[in-house]
Amino acid sequence: MDPAKLFAERRTVAQVEEGRELAPKFDEHGLIPAVTTDYASGELLMHGYMNAEALARTIETGEAHYYSRSRQQLWHKGATSGLVQKVRELLIDDDQDCVWLRVDVAGNGASCHVGYRSCFYRRIPTGAAATGPLQLDFTETEKVFDPEQVYPGADNPTRL
Repeated sequence: MDPAKLFAERRTVAQVEEGRELAPKFDEHGLIPAVTTDYASGELLMHGYMNAEALARTIETGEAHYYSRSRQQLWHKGATSGLVQKVRELLIDDDQDCVWLRVDVAGNGASCHVGYRSCFYRRIPTGAAATGPLQLDFTETEKVFDPEQVYPGADNPTRL
């Protein structure tokens, strides 16, 4: 699917905010933020980015595709792990510079490459005076899968 044919040129505020044409605004790096939640529960699973090709492939296949900034490449979520995100609903915000994917996750339902269900598995404490680096609180205590078994060796995306 050719993104140039899929996306309209951004012409006016009214067209972007009130119109029916898909005219996404990608940033200076060609990316648009993508927030992903579980379709049934609404739980926030992850935040990523899409380039025009990733958004077009997501629309075409009904499965989530992202752009990996660290690897500088297109990424079909679940291609390695089997934890494919089936898109049930794809929304875009008012000025078309952020997308929201509501998904069902195949397999054990995990979306985090570290092994937790959600990428948001730690809480930042607020309201306390800090004297050093803040200590995070874990909101999930058990991993859904072992990342070393799913991503063995050099392909392990858990590297810094």
